[in-house]
Amino acid sequence: MDLNNWLIFVQIVDMGGLSAASRRLGMPKSTLSRRLARLEDDLGARLLHRRGRAFELTDAGRLLYQEAQLLEKQVTHAEERLAMNTQSEGGTLRMTAPKAPGGQFLGIWLAEFIQLHPHIHIELDLSDQIINIFERGYDLALRVGPLTDSTLVARRLGKSERMLVAAPGYTEQHGQPTTPSELIQHRCIGFGEQRSGLSAWTLTRGKQTQRVNFNPALRINDMSTALCITQAAAGITMIPAFICRESLEDGTLQRILPQWFGPTAEFYLVYPERELMPKRVRLLINFLARQAKKENWRLSLAHERPE
Repeated sequence: MDLNNWLIFVQIVDMGGLSAASRRLGMPKSTLSRRLARLEDDLGARLLHRRGRAFELTDAGRLLYQEAQLLEKQVTHAEERLAMNTQSEGGTLRMTAPKAPGGQFLGIWLAEFIQLHPHIHIELDLSDQIINIFERGYDLALRVGPLTDSTLVARRLGKSERMLVAAPGYTEQHGQPTTPSELIQHRCIGFGEQRSGLSAWTLTRGKQTQRVNFNPALRINDMSTALCITQAAAGITMIPAFICRESLEDGTLQRILPQWFGPTAEFYLVYPERELMPKRVRLLINFLARQAKKENWRLSLAHERPE
């Protein structure tokens, strides 16, 4: 049964007939007549006794009118609440992001955001799994590209170079490779979900590309832990600049094969739609985009940290 016909029936009764209801609703009188007939067929009862242009409610019509008025009030109330939710700055916002960006820079930016907007509450879920934000009810997600879901709107925040690093203690003991092919002679720390077998790094220098296959001395699926292990002189790893920047600056890590880079990590905010999103979501998206532009040094070695 189409409940819209219930609401149309209320308008017909309130306006005193099909003609007046047609003008108010902006629908042809013939359409309203068909919708009324369909409603009567669905209910199996006559709702109106027509006498020329006037009408009189039947007992069934009077009962339906009372129930339909309640439905109309509920719909109006729901529309008002939804409009307030969309236009209001306050409320709860659910976001998901990978663990490493969440701990390295996203958390810093969110801390500033909630101070600027104390009426907005954020639920942040840190997970390296790609979560379906539609199914899980998230408002937006931070993703590291490349992106695969074309149904989502994506806004690029920035990029971070991946590079090879090791602790000075490691290179003092084992020396440094001078070419990518020499990496297989070193202890290499792999990153990823793969449980066994060879790992591989793809390195580029200008237009040159070289793939290096290696048997990792240690394989791990958490970048922050990989950073700690590398700082402990356990071996060489490939890691994004946003993870290791401070360690390079304070000397606890150093670049290996500094002319060679791994694939660039690109950061995106993804969300279901541009239009009709709650104001709090739009505020956060715009804030994070501004922060990424202003503090790009947190992501990339190509940008200097401000004094």
